[in-house]
Amino acid sequence: MTKGANVKAGTTMAGAKTVAVIGAGIAGLSTGCYSQMNGYRAHIYEMHSKPGGLCTAWERGGYTIDCCIHWLTGSRPGTSLHKLWREVGLIQGLEIIDLDEFTRVEFPDGPTVVFYTDLDRLERHLAAIGPEDAPLLREFLSDGRRLAKGELPSDLPPRELMGLGTTLRMMLKMVRFLRPLRKWNTLTIAQLVERFQNPYLREAFGQVWLPEMSAFVLLMTLVWFHDRQAGYPIGGSLPMARAVEKRFLDLGGKIDYGTGVAEILVDNDRAVGIRLADGREQRFDMVVSAADGHATIFDMLKGGYVDDTVRGWFADFTPFPPLVFVGLGVDRAFADEPHLASGASIGLEEPLRIGGRAISRLPYHIHNYDPTMAPPGKTMITCMFEADYDYWKERAQDREAYEAEKKAAADAVVKTLDRRFPGLADQVEVVDVSTPTTFERYTGNWRGSFEGWLPTPANLTLTMRKTLPGLDSFYMAGQWVAPGGGLPSGVMTGRQVVQLMCHKDGRRFRAWAP
Repeated sequence: MTKGANVKAGTTMAGAKTVAVIGAGIAGLSTGCYSQMNGYRAHIYEMHSKPGGLCTAWERGGYTIDCCIHWLTGSRPGTSLHKLWREVGLIQGLEIIDLDEFTRVEFPDGPTVVFYTDLDRLERHLAAIGPEDAPLLREFLSDGRRLAKGELPSDLPPRELMGLGTTLRMMLKMVRFLRPLRKWNTLTIAQLVERFQNPYLREAFGQVWLPEMSAFVLLMTLVWFHDRQAGYPIGGSLPMARAVEKRFLDLGGKIDYGTGVAEILVDNDRAVGIRLADGREQRFDMVVSAADGHATIFDMLKGGYVDDTVRGWFADFTPFPPLVFVGLGVDRAFADEPHLASGASIGLEEPLRIGGRAISRLPYHIHNYDPTMAPPGKTMITCMFEADYDYWKERAQDREAYEAEKKAAADAVVKTLDRRFPGLADQVEVVDVSTPTTFERYTGNWRGSFEGWLPTPANLTLTMRKTLPGLDSFYMAGQWVAPGGGLPSGVMTGRQVVQLMCHKDGRRFRAWAP
């Protein structure tokens, strides 16, 4: 199915260069929007039947299961990332709410550790639980309060296009970040956790983000919440993806859904088009892949344009882990439960065995602050935990064994939550389980990863190039060329790719909000 619309009044696309964009996630849609704004004719090809990629949701029995958005960085007007959201039409008309709590870590034999979004309140609470760690808390969160007075610029051009003036302006904006960055980006979260003496704080900090990630990422996450830059958009993921899709179509772009790309066509080391999964070939002046990085480089391009740097990405970088994602539609309002941006986790006295792994903590997220996720008086609960890709890939070869394993996972989750919320098991109306092979099937993500490269101390400040060595007229956008992933990487890299295209063609880059 192809969708299209007329371009903005007064704009002509006759004779414009054509761009094939692979993938209709936020990165692909953003690339398409900026291409259309700058006089290119973009055509997006998406393997799934709807936009968003990993920024998606689906309905089951009147409930909405959202596997992406917990918060939207750049939600506050006046920030540079908010400006980019406006340019691609994502944020206009959204109802944004700012929550007072980020997450809770519950212990069966101890206190509940609450990560408040206000840093002053957070420090008081944590110091009351672990007074022996008050100096470390003060050091860490004081740096956060200083960082909250500025922001990292999101609208910079790609590094290769930054002249002296732009570089100096960026450095001036970055001054307040340099000392905390040098201090906390030398540590992983696991190494930060080792500095705590209180056992409850040690475990709580270890639960907020993945242990291999940079401690600076944890600090910046807390800063965004404190600074009201990480609000939650009522309606969740799919309406945002639909909004960017609409912006792209209004600009005159075209989308083909249910259309996978098997190969990027190359002639004399220049990308000249694509071959679709059904065998059809389409010719273009340029090709942008906003799809999975591994599939793009080693399948669609057959590994023909790599060097030691590109090989190093896949040899040295750690992707976000694959997940088992359980959605439960529950006939219960949970009106007295706190509103948590990233849910909570239950410490288990006895580990669960789910998908061949021992689970000592069960994360759960009660979506009781978004009335669009469930019918009146009812609530959607989601649980996600790390999974073993190879285990689930093997099970998927035997449909009966695979479905039995999914049911066992759901039963274990329901049983555990029923102990936490007595009576819940009898109130469950909808059960939905996604596994790493589900993510792989719908988004093509390498080994079922849900967000590209983990931001570690080794790669956090690394600027990955958006091109491949020796290949002309080809670009990459999205989470595989921006450690940290998430929605911001989509719009930022899509914008930068089009800036590179404009620079090559001698055009002045243009962007505006509708």
